Amino acid sequence: MLGYLRSVMLGMTVLGLLATATAARAEWWEAETSHFVIVAESNKADAERFASRLERFDNALRFLQRLPIPGPEIGPTNKVRVYRFGDPFEIGELAAEGGGRAGINGFYVGRPGASVAFAPTKADDSMRFDRNLDQRQLIQRTALTPEGTLFHEYVHHFMLQRFNTTYPHWYVEGFAELYGTIQLLDGGVFKVGDVPQHRGPDLARFGDVKLTKLFDHSKRLSGQERYQSYSFGWLLSHYLNFNKERQGQLRDYLKALNTGEDSLTAATRVFGDLDTLQKELQKYKNGPFPGYEVIPANYVEPVVKMRRLTPGEEAVIEGHIRSERGVDRSGARSVVRSIGGKETLYPDNLAVQLAVAEAYSDAREFDKAEAVLKRALAIDPGSQKAHVLMGALISARADAQKEPALYAKARTWFADAVRLDPKDPRAAIGLYLTYYEAREPIPESALLTLEGVFDYSSHDDGYRLILARQLLDENRGKAARSVLAPLAFSAHKEEEANKIATIVEEIDAGKIEEARTTMAAIFAESKKKAED
Repeated sequence: MLGYLRSVMLGMTVLGLLATATAARAEWWEAETSHFVIVAESNKADAERFASRLERFDNALRFLQRLPIPGPEIGPTNKVRVYRFGDPFEIGELAAEGGGRAGINGFYVGRPGASVAFAPTKADDSMRFDRNLDQRQLIQRTALTPEGTLFHEYVHHFMLQRFNTTYPHWYVEGFAELYGTIQLLDGGVFKVGDVPQHRGPDLARFGDVKLTKLFDHSKRLSGQERYQSYSFGWLLSHYLNFNKERQGQLRDYLKALNTGEDSLTAATRVFGDLDTLQKELQKYKNGPFPGYEVIPANYVEPVVKMRRLTPGEEAVIEGHIRSERGVDRSGARSVVRSIGGKETLYPDNLAVQLAVAEAYSDAREFDKAEAVLKRALAIDPGSQKAHVLMGALISARADAQKEPALYAKARTWFADAVRLDPKDPRAAIGLYLTYYEAREPIPESALLTLEGVFDYSSHDDGYRLILARQLLDENRGKAARSVLAPLAFSAHKEEEANKIATIVEEIDAGKIEEARTTMAAIFAESKKKAED
């Protein structure tokens, strides 16, 4: 999709990816559960098993947080789509935007209504013939698996979507490591508390992060200290959750942060002498690490709907995956060269029309994109995605051609998309932006629609920024602070998180106009990056 709705303010390029991906490939299957859609280059049984385990992991998180299982219907747009294919080096190339061949076991891109993850089907067996048996066994024992990578990233997605509160960066990562190692056993049983073996070498190699610095949010951590937040954050989270004498302290500390208490002051008050806690952690690091098994009552296996991709879908899967990753202008043209024209080879295939239309849109070939979308709507006039893509296309045209009047035309498509799926954040955000970008008064209905998709978009930084900007414009500082608070101590975007923390501080000081100015600077910088 175009602009924010497609790239979430990221400039991306993928060069030469999957150049021979569709040649001599195995079959492709789609496996759908309550919270995931898996598109896998695999056999049916393997794809079904993988999808079932991801859904079981979601259910385990829900059980631990006392949420309903499987939970309310979230709609097809809000399910995390996982593309599973190739080996770690292909996934690494995709993640590196075509600029490298380092192998990785997966990555996640969070978006409102279009969150995606990518994982390899094949394992990295590059150490299989290493003559150093001890080294080979160590790597096999401590390597982070593709499933473990997805579990970790999904915990982040789950955490921001379910808990609208402030978390320090070490706990964001510590929580993901603590619950990302949930072990799924037979009969619905799962185990909590396992050690993330892939973090063991880091715990042994690096010294502990000083708690007096970790708990002081006014101090900037070094790059190594931030890296250690994964391993040391797990150790601290595990200890505070499983040590009987300290149970409840973590909850009290997080509560203090959300009431605005100074982070270091709150830590000293809740945890007591921090040097004592530091010594306890040093001892705890040597184990043993307690855990427990959970046996959910009335367990029911997840339902997985299976279907094989059509020949048309397989013909465009290479380009579609690249589009889903996100492309810049150059990458978009490369995708068009890959799949452009295939809409005429499969004229009755809706999925093909949508994939090719999106490729043309990303490449700013608006006339071709519109023609293909019209063909898609002729196949299925009720295609909600076609309506979203048409609205995004016309909005992009309005921006590129500096014709604000076009936003009104885009608005009708987004309004229909909202009607077809009120839970789709892309439609809700797109509708709102047609008023905002046109500098027109925003009706109450569009504002309510924007706020109404919070439960499906709260994991996404961009959505929170858009919503908070609007709340600041309405002088609703307290509400804007609540929306921004979970981003203030982000683990992955420190520089941006500091700017957001500045907005929170300005709101706390009653400086709403200054907060608006800081927010405007964030959007201006993001727009500049997207245009570069």
